[in-house]
Amino acid sequence: MLSVLPSGFAAFPPSQEETLLRGPSLSTLRLPVSWSSEPSLHARAIDRATRTRVLAVKLLPRVQPAVRRFDASQFGLLTAYTYPRGTRERLEVCNDWHVWLFLFDDQADEQEEVGQRPEYLQEYVESCLKVLRGGPLRARATPLERFTRHLRERMGSLASEVWLERFTRDVEDYLYRGTLPAARHWAAGTVPELEPYIEQRSMDSAMYTALDLVEFAHEGQELPEALFQQPLVQRLRHLCARVVGLTNDLFSFEKEVLWHRNPNNFVHVLRVNQRLGLEASIHAAIGVINADTDAFLACEEALLEQGPVDPRVLSYVEGMKAWIHGNVRWSMVTGRYSSPTSPFPELRR
Repeated sequence: MLSVLPSGFAAFPPSQEETLLRGPSLSTLRLPVSWSSEPSLHARAIDRATRTRVLAVKLLPRVQPAVRRFDASQFGLLTAYTYPRGTRERLEVCNDWHVWLFLFDDQADEQEEVGQRPEYLQEYVESCLKVLRGGPLRARATPLERFTRHLRERMGSLASEVWLERFTRDVEDYLYRGTLPAARHWAAGTVPELEPYIEQRSMDSAMYTALDLVEFAHEGQELPEALFQQPLVQRLRHLCARVVGLTNDLFSFEKEVLWHRNPNNFVHVLRVNQRLGLEASIHAAIGVINADTDAFLACEEALLEQGPVDPRVLSYVEGMKAWIHGNVRWSMVTGRYSSPTSPFPELRR
């Protein structure tokens, strides 16, 4: 159960056993109680469907360690939490995109032969972008390119050209303004400065593409450009991307920094730029995330005070809240971030 804080937020407290272990806690990550929601009942079904597809195109190797890791990640549960009202067919597409991101992220963040070769990585991402824009597959297309082709065809049959163009632009930003700058830092052995890193992380998290799927997951929720470009809607998008991306850096700190020596992590950036110890840098990171959550709430209130709000905008805001809440819920239970040596007691298993 969630414990209620005086401010109307909910915390994720460690269990009785975990409180006996030393280490910084994730319990001070704040989430409004009203954001709590049940995940879609399609979680297991969409997980199985995606698993079948990534095995078929050989994006996921048919070796037990890789398959076990995939199954333990429970990607379908993340999709079920973040798009709780989505239809089965559309949720499968959303889950496939999430898995595309996670598997690509593993290559870029964990494999030095990929992540520390920016020129190779750029060629790799450009080949996928050509397919996403509707181009043909190369004669020797990679598994990721073939999987991109499947996604492009299914998205094109379910969404408008306007939405697909917006999604493609956000994928380009994710790759060119997020992934490639991060790869250059890793290759050069440099740690980003604080504010540039926060902007880089908003892109590198691919959250803008995930928020595009809020419109896609349930038919009839696409936002016309005039509604999408409203300043408060854009501000909410920006804050949501920051909160989710920086929160993910808490959960992935051990995997990215301690295991793979990747400098692109908010906790690590704070440690280096502000010369903090590990626990102090984690507390500082959570403070920034909580402040952004407060700013999101204030921005939502300002939007509602403007007068009648289009139902599609209201649905979009609810989708952003589902992402902030669902990301934490999933991160607490997925096998992707749990470890006996995690800095966080809640993840030690």
